[in-house]
Amino acid sequence: MKTLLTKKKWFLLGTLLMVIGLLTGCWDQRLIKESRLILAVGLDLEPNGKIIDTVVYPVVNKGSNAMSLVKSVVVSSTGVTTRDARFNLDKKVSQMFDASKNRVFLIGEKLAQKDIYSSLDVIYRDPRGSVNAMVAVVKGKAKKSLEIQPRDSTLMNIYYPELLRSTSAIGLFEIETVQSICTLMFDEGNDYLLPYLRINEQQQRAEVIGTAMFHKRKMTGTLTGKESTLLLLMNGVKQDYPRFTFKINDQKEMKERNYITVLVKDIQRKMKIHITPDQKVRVKLALEMDVNVNELPVDHLDSAGKATELNKTLTREMTALAKKTLAKTQKANCDELGIGKRIRSFHYGDWKKMNWDKDYQNISIEPEIQVTIIQHGIIN
Repeated sequence: MKTLLTKKKWFLLGTLLMVIGLLTGCWDQRLIKESRLILAVGLDLEPNGKIIDTVVYPVVNKGSNAMSLVKSVVVSSTGVTTRDARFNLDKKVSQMFDASKNRVFLIGEKLAQKDIYSSLDVIYRDPRGSVNAMVAVVKGKAKKSLEIQPRDSTLMNIYYPELLRSTSAIGLFEIETVQSICTLMFDEGNDYLLPYLRINEQQQRAEVIGTAMFHKRKMTGTLTGKESTLLLLMNGVKQDYPRFTFKINDQKEMKERNYITVLVKDIQRKMKIHITPDQKVRVKLALEMDVNVNELPVDHLDSAGKATELNKTLTREMTALAKKTLAKTQKANCDELGIGKRIRSFHYGDWKKMNWDKDYQNISIEPEIQVTIIQHGIIN
């Protein structure tokens, strides 16, 4: 019996050793210590059509006290394509670049107006591509956005993601990534917005000034911050802290006493699409907003009559802003509301007869906005 057990043990041990011998290591491993980790990327278009690829990577400098200091290093190169520019970048540093941990893509305005997919194609084809990186458009050169040095953040890979998240929370846009916009670029009847940044070189920081409108693969226009916030609400999306400031009169000597600031607490949106036999599209967009008064220096707002009058004023101002915003989206041919997608889903017979690239700019969109003040602060 003991002999039989011993033979089984030796058999199992031999089998185990044979299996271990057949196992191999990772054939495509890439050690971090042998790479330069790219944590932010800027892409620009030169007048001659070449691509400028600017990257930020961290380095660790050890001082005499053995304390480590991490700082960002910026380097850029030019090529006929994004991949070619990256190859040229590899020639400038002691180790190869690894973009798998990249957190943000900043695209220069000139390049965004041409075709962003061509520049991002290299990421979609790479199994290690940073598809979760956030995407934004920079007014002017993206390269400059990575060369600034904000005093409150030494690493660009931290500064820009935090800036985009905080600005998204106040309702200007939804955060888009390399992966999320890939679907939207090829989705018929549904376009998208990206954050639009401006660089203040004097203050050495970036500022989100609105959104860039896109139709398929190209940037076609811009919206202000207030327009972006309202368009997001009209699309049925409410972020954490969407605010609006409106001028309500001209009669006060102090300018701030002529304005009101409200915070949107809740929304209800309905969209109805009517298509006539001759393929004319009419869209009714109803949006009800419950708001809190954040600031109203001119009045305590302690009577129902004053609140009712302000409701009318806010409704009028918001409706005018909605009409202006929708006119800009149609001029830019940016169907951010996904009207075409709804027609394709629920009116497919009519959709087949349309050329949405041209028809969207001529449809009728009628916003019906209703604003109601539900809270006016804690003064009274």
